[in-house]
Amino acid sequence: MSEAALRQALEQGVASGAAPAAVLLLWAKGKPLSILAAGQADEDTVFDLASLTKPLAAAPLSLELDREGVVPWDATLYDLWGQAVPEDKEEITPGQLLAHAAGYPAYQPYFQAMDQQPPAQRRALLRSMLMNEPLAHAPGSRALYSDLGYMALGLLLEHGFATGLDEAFTAMQERLGVTGPRYLPVGQPLPWPKERIAPCGSLPGRPRIHGQAEDENCFSLGGVAGHAGLFGTAVQVAAHMEALAGDMPELFAKDRATPDTGRTFGFDTPSGPDSLAGPNPPLGTVGHLGFTGCSLWWHPASGRGVVLLTNRVALGRDNDRLNPLRRSLHQIAWQVLGEAA
Repeated sequence: MSEAALRQALEQGVASGAAPAAVLLLWAKGKPLSILAAGQADEDTVFDLASLTKPLAAAPLSLELDREGVVPWDATLYDLWGQAVPEDKEEITPGQLLAHAAGYPAYQPYFQAMDQQPPAQRRALLRSMLMNEPLAHAPGSRALYSDLGYMALGLLLEHGFATGLDEAFTAMQERLGVTGPRYLPVGQPLPWPKERIAPCGSLPGRPRIHGQAEDENCFSLGGVAGHAGLFGTAVQVAAHMEALAGDMPELFAKDRATPDTGRTFGFDTPSGPDSLAGPNPPLGTVGHLGFTGCSLWWHPASGRGVVLLTNRVALGRDNDRLNPLRRSLHQIAWQVLGEAA
């Protein structure tokens, strides 16, 4: 397999309507092995990373606070928030939130209520709604992917750092020696020219989403949250991921406490032959998807990985043409990376 096969598959996928813009990066031995752009993208196009925020920002920030003993992964919400926590959520831990095992349902449109309040009051309202949210299952009994759990984790992190997640994330990157990805707080100047950022289409009340978080709950929180909000290029994602792999191996350990889960404390793992990571990732691969059309799959032990960034949602949230492209690209990509090892 070769870069030519990857380029052909990527360009055909974009031409067939998978996304208007796409960048594919293969990383090995500390640098890009191959970087390909298609459609309305260049190699350095910036994308809304959506839920890649969970493993790239929320999880490592949580690990920092665990290491410092400020927000230990085995503490309970009652330990951390006291009487404000209802009985059904008292025993939830940050570790369970990280591993999607806290019992929260996948999603709620909290933005509908938050948008009715001044921005300064929205986080308090979010915490109240999270504390009153009926759990989908008992904490620790199973894993269920949940934006809500990471919204709660984001609030815990902000309390632990006594600052916004964007500031805490930037400080962590300085310690790791990397630059980007970045949060883009609403109302602040963009760190890149707007034309470098891939647009994300439209939603009710937001006719053109460009340079701001597509996720409504994140946007209502000012563009900075635990579950979404990061923007970046493919190279930035890979360089940040390599730094995490070298400094924070705890993030890749399987959650052994929750029955029948393939998740780690921030990442997912390939689910078998039909995985979007392809049928052939090396054992020990971890990764994550982003709703806007992004994905990251990484083999920490060898420092190899694949980053695919697209703006799938620019063609509508129901555009489902990306997943077959994801599988085929990753199948080829792992073969190329294996040959380069």
